[in-house]
Amino acid sequence: MEQKEKTIKSQEIFKGKILNLFVDEVKLPNGHTSTRELIRHCKASCVLAINEKNEIIIEEQFRYPYDTTLIEFPAGKCDKDEDPKDTALRELAEETGYIANNIELLGLFYPTCAYSDEVIYLYLATDLKEGKQHLDKDETLSFSWIKLNEFIKMIQEDKVRDGKTLATMTYYLTKYRTIS
Repeated sequence: MEQKEKTIKSQEIFKGKILNLFVDEVKLPNGHTSTRELIRHCKASCVLAINEKNEIIIEEQFRYPYDTTLIEFPAGKCDKDEDPKDTALRELAEETGYIANNIELLGLFYPTCAYSDEVIYLYLATDLKEGKQHLDKDETLSFSWIKLNEFIKMIQEDKVRDGKTLATMTYYLTKYRTIS
């Protein structure tokens, strides 16, 4: 059975700096109509940076919606017309100071597919060179290196809750580690 919904009309009800909110009327494959509330969001990138000692970079960053500090991988939104790979390299350098000589796309992640069109590109960065951290003026975070196995233990202990970080690690583990 065809599952595609057809947009009948779309109304933008909020235009923001990084997202826009729409209320759409759609025709369903069964002929009925329904309403969809949709957040249009810019694309973003997330980076798992790993060194030759099997250590990874993690960040601690306060997240206002949850009123807590989360453990995350370096990440950020793409500038208009920016390639997600360039975003990954830029965000890694800005947030940690590290420059990656090798970067590989691991996959894509749809963080909130029920009500947003956001896409996060997930990357693996290797062959890292240290530089100087230069955060955006509205950004406060700290970063550190941790052994990959220690990070996996943190996930098992429910200390990592950021979706893009968990998705990036899942892609990495399923592509590069033997799971028994």
